[in-house]
Amino acid sequence: MINREKVIRMTKMASYEAHGGKKDKAAACYFRSDYIGMQVLLSLVVITVAFLAGFGAYVVFHFTEVMENIYSMDMSGTARRLLTLYFVLAALYMAATYAVYAVRYAKARKRLALFEEYLDCLERTEEEDDTERN
Repeated sequence: MINREKVIRMTKMASYEAHGGKKDKAAACYFRSDYIGMQVLLSLVVITVAFLAGFGAYVVFHFTEVMENIYSMDMSGTARRLLTLYFVLAALYMAATYAVYAVRYAKARKRLALFEEYLDCLERTEEEDDTERN
């Protein structure tokens, strides 16, 4: 006889595996610090590329102004301001990345724990059904 609760539980598990289970398993195969550290390092690369692209776009769009003032501007002061801006932006972006991925990791672990609980429950009901048949 078909057990309605068992079918519902198996449907939920199949839906989870098809939609979010792969990402959760990928996150859970790392330690928390390794997973978050890898994402923060990746965000540092992204913010560096974005900053360089933004700086390059500024130079291209204001090329005549930059070329007219290049000999009269304080290069060390400008470089210091640019580096300060870069470090502030990078720190803010990395802090946001840390917070986001810490929450994502915790939620992924919680969903995987629920999935494993469903698996255990299914195994118990299978065993109970087998003993009832015999």
